[in-house]
Amino acid sequence: MLTGSWSIEQVRGQAGIMLFQDAPYLRLTDTSILKSFLIRNSIDLSMNKSQLLYKIADAFSLIPYENLTKIIKSDAVVNARSAMRYPDELLGDYLRWGSGGTCFSLTACIIAVYNAAGIEAHPVLADRHYGPDTHCGLILVTGGGIHLLDPGYLLFIPTVLPVEKTVTVETGYNCIELVPILNGEKIELYTVVKGNRKLRLVYKSAPVDAETFERAWEQSFAWEMMTYPVLTRVSAGQHQYIQGNKLSIRTDQKTHRTELTPEMEISYISKNLGINIDIVKKAFGVISNGRS
Repeated sequence: MLTGSWSIEQVRGQAGIMLFQDAPYLRLTDTSILKSFLIRNSIDLSMNKSQLLYKIADAFSLIPYENLTKIIKSDAVVNARSAMRYPDELLGDYLRWGSGGTCFSLTACIIAVYNAAGIEAHPVLADRHYGPDTHCGLILVTGGGIHLLDPGYLLFIPTVLPVEKTVTVETGYNCIELVPILNGEKIELYTVVKGNRKLRLVYKSAPVDAETFERAWEQSFAWEMMTYPVLTRVSAGQHQYIQGNKLSIRTDQKTHRTELTPEMEISYISKNLGINIDIVKKAFGVISNGRS
């Protein structure tokens, strides 16, 4: 059992993992795609590691969480493993179409970018109310300590991994509390909105090897959320969230909820989340035909 604080040696020793990932779904192979992404976000790999830590996280905050591309690809291939969108594909599609991914593909991609920048990153799994290992995030190992990020839950502020004391993160539209339990072996994530505190998920702090991560990713293709659109992103201090035909827009002051027709939803996603309208229409075609 861990006590006091996580050390770099403990992180690497938990799963016997190497300094950087070499699994194909955790690394980038197309340097031109990486270069285009870095240029778009004014990221220079000669920056110091602390700058890169935050610049890369900021760049990924612009990529939407969306399951439309996952639904489209899952419909076009024979099995879940073939439907996984590796980092080259996710970044290339983002640059071309403005699309993003879900927690596993986003986490795999940001790990690949950090590793390409010389920053050690490893996946961690999390449990949600509908089952174990149904979410993921990543930890970053630097000279400044062990940090947690979660692109799937829009936690884009590198946050020191808590071991003994609760860590609070203000996002601008809510407050996230990271509460360590079992001497930091697990981390509970709570959201606090206008005094309403709710447990959302529980991270397992120990990093997992690539095969364990891949297995959890593959199982995600059987979830119910593959049958309806789920998208979320923060823009200009607003948290935009779509589930099914319901749209919620949250600020630090209020939440506005509305129901959208399919036509309204397609238009909103394209105009406000920046995803190419042809991609959106294709996904809605799959959903409406009951093939996802």
